[in-house]
Amino acid sequence: MVLTAKLHRLEEAGDQQGQLQTGDILGLPDELLLRVISFLSPGSIRNLMVNRSFRSVCEQGLYQTISLPHHPGRSIHLVETFILRPDLASLVRHLAIDFSWIYEGVFPEAQLPSIIQPDALAALSLAKNVQSLILGGLESWIWEPELAKFREAVLEMKLARLEVPRIKDPHVEYEFECGIYINSDGEAAIWNPEPETWDGDLGNEIRKLLQTQPLLEELTLPDSRISDTTEESLKGNLLASDVPNLKSLQARPGLAMVFLRVAPQLESLNLMLREWNSNLLSEMETNSAAIKLSIRRFTIRVWDYDDWLWDNMPAVLSLFPNTEDLSVTINSQEKANPAKYFFRKISDSVYVLPSLRNLDVEFETFYSETPRIYEVDIQSIINSKTACPLSETVVEPERRLWTFRTDRQELAGFEARLVGPLMEKPTRRLRDLPNPKESKNEGD
Repeated sequence: MVLTAKLHRLEEAGDQQGQLQTGDILGLPDELLLRVISFLSPGSIRNLMVNRSFRSVCEQGLYQTISLPHHPGRSIHLVETFILRPDLASLVRHLAIDFSWIYEGVFPEAQLPSIIQPDALAALSLAKNVQSLILGGLESWIWEPELAKFREAVLEMKLARLEVPRIKDPHVEYEFECGIYINSDGEAAIWNPEPETWDGDLGNEIRKLLQTQPLLEELTLPDSRISDTTEESLKGNLLASDVPNLKSLQARPGLAMVFLRVAPQLESLNLMLREWNSNLLSEMETNSAAIKLSIRRFTIRVWDYDDWLWDNMPAVLSLFPNTEDLSVTINSQEKANPAKYFFRKISDSVYVLPSLRNLDVEFETFYSETPRIYEVDIQSIINSKTACPLSETVVEPERRLWTFRTDRQELAGFEARLVGPLMEKPTRRLRDLPNPKESKNEGD
């Protein structure tokens, strides 16, 4: 905090280096300065850059992590910066970027800055030191022939984390053949892409991608639905050597099962929404046999109306009996039952997880204004501890943290102690930049 305060004073002093004493802040290693700068706002970091001695370390602080997953306008300007300043592109370690602007109607080609045409997507190769990548807006980059240069740029990276929000399988007939993007006014808009005619092997293309990323530890595919053709290709060809270091996976159950068979070192599994039935449970049991004991963090998103799942929750949780951290997110589409109903179902099911230490239950609903809809019974919290004696914390749908202590009045009993509400980060959405040409005209 003392160093941060000094940097704030330096920000006010501007380029007056004479005010700094020899051996003071400027004498600190860059690694420590970067750590201190990480506590400052981007605006404060930019102000510090007027001091020539701090410019280099401030640029590192600004460009190490860039998060623009839903902002095509800002992403355009970022690509422009990469082209003009490859040195800044090489500083990026964690990148979340939105490439939806390549689609017709989002930002027409004639209105894009001339410097990023015609091979704007290939500019991603300038960010050669990226270790964590989130690719938004492009759903077909893994296989589409026209995106070969972009694909090559990704294949050349050495990633520890990769998130592809959605993979569009050309062999799937999607119910809604349209896309949604955020336009230059910050509003949701729709475009209708042309029907896909590619008849290649998507499973083979996914495997090629994985083979180029031997350091990959975390793979996130939250909204990717693959065809039976692609699934069979992956099942028949994906090997453990293709994902030698994979420790964390997020995907829909059908796609996740492909990886469960070949990733015995997997520790964290996040299953996205899917209606469950006895066939799916049986398939999960078969495909997860090799890794069922290695999973320590299990996350699952469920529908409130999935009666089969709620009736068989113990069987689903017992797929991974060594789970220590369990997170359940309930996606509520109906108004029939409040959070307490589902929380009770979960607390009555965790007895199959003897190693459970932390339970987190979140309730997402369209009816958040309904009185007491997030409230849960204290007894249900205590029941989860009774069922799992090693349990340390519970976060319930009101996003409050509970711990436990022995109930002195009841032998071998527990009482729940409220620690307090979680400190949630504000979710204020950053407004996207306007159309590049419009932005330039406004400044004229």
